[in-house]
Parts: sequence; structure tokens; C-alpha cells
Amino acid sequence: MKTKELLGYSTVRSFGGYALPVPIQTQLLRTYCSDKNYIYKLSTVESYIKNNYMFLNTLIEEAPNQGDIGMCSVFMLPQKNKFEDMQKKIETKCLNFHFIFENSVVNYSDLWNFYMNSRLRFIQDNESYKIEDLIKSME
Repeated sequence: MKTKELLGYSTVRSFGGYALPVPIQTQLLRTYCSDKNYIYKLSTVESYIKNNYMFLNTLIEEAPNQGDIGMCSVFMLPQKNKFEDMQKKIETKCLNFHFIFENSVVNYSDLWNFYMNSRLRFIQDNESYKIEDLIKSME
């Protein structure tokens, strides 16, 4: 049986209330791969340019069909409008996403619902957000 590869993705941005240094994200991905019998492919690190997901887009484009991409959290994915564009590429390649903090492996066909449900939970758990703001962001 061939061992599958997990392509890692890290960011210097904060996500979902966390601000983890890239070496910590890398170690979490390495440990995850070791525990789940994946070969870890070193993380692509996103630059700190607001609303720029160039490296994530490249990772999706270069991933093999039915490949696996790992990251610490679903909150590392971009806002809805940019994510919609990525989702088309993800579906075409039938990619799976591994989210360590959410303890979830999500296939391409379930990713949109997982993404939207996660955003709803984050808003509900964080009193500084209003449900009206969430609705506007989903339009």
C-alpha cells in the first residue's frame, strides 16, 4: 500500500483567534502526518499581504487529483468571495482538506458546507460579532 502525501499550508496571519508562528504550525503538521501515516510535504508559507492567497492558490493548482492538503484550521481559508473561486479548483481536483484544530478531514464535496458552518460557529462563539455582519459577509 502506497503512503499518501499531505501538502502542508501555513500562514503568518492570525486565524480564528490564533496567531501561531510558522515553525509551530509546521510541527503540528509533522506530528499529524506521523500519527496518520502520511508523508509530510513541507508547508508553503503564505506572505503577509492582506487578502492575498497566492501560495494557497498555487498549492491547490499543483496538488495531484484526489490529493490532500493540511493546515491548522479552516479559518486559514480566505473570505467567502475568494474562497468561492478556489472552491471551483478544489472540486475539479477532488481534493481533501485536513484541519488539525477542528479534528476534521473534509472532502471537496463537503468543504463548502464545512466552511460556512465553521464561520457560523465562530460568530456565535464570539460576542464581538453581530449576526448581521455574518449575513452581509455571506452575500
